[in-house]
Amino acid sequence: MTTNNATDFIVTTTNGTRWGTTAASFAQVRREFFGKHAGLKIEKIERGRLFTSEEEEEMDRDKARHRAE
Repeated sequence: MTTNNATDFIVTTTNGTRWGTTAASFAQVRREFFGKHAGLKIEKIERGRLFTSEEEEEMDRDKARHRAE
């Protein structure tokens, strides 16, 4: 897979947990979903991002601050 054809997806499990992932297709998301190894089952997959770019930048800053402490 090249990054040119990757799309952001949101995976919702049957217990309501939402996970963000990047893949080339819905089928790839289903095949590679890490949660199946922990017994999680996919309820739905949709295109989209869990967080906005601004939220991700803020989380990155928070992580950097915590690492520096």
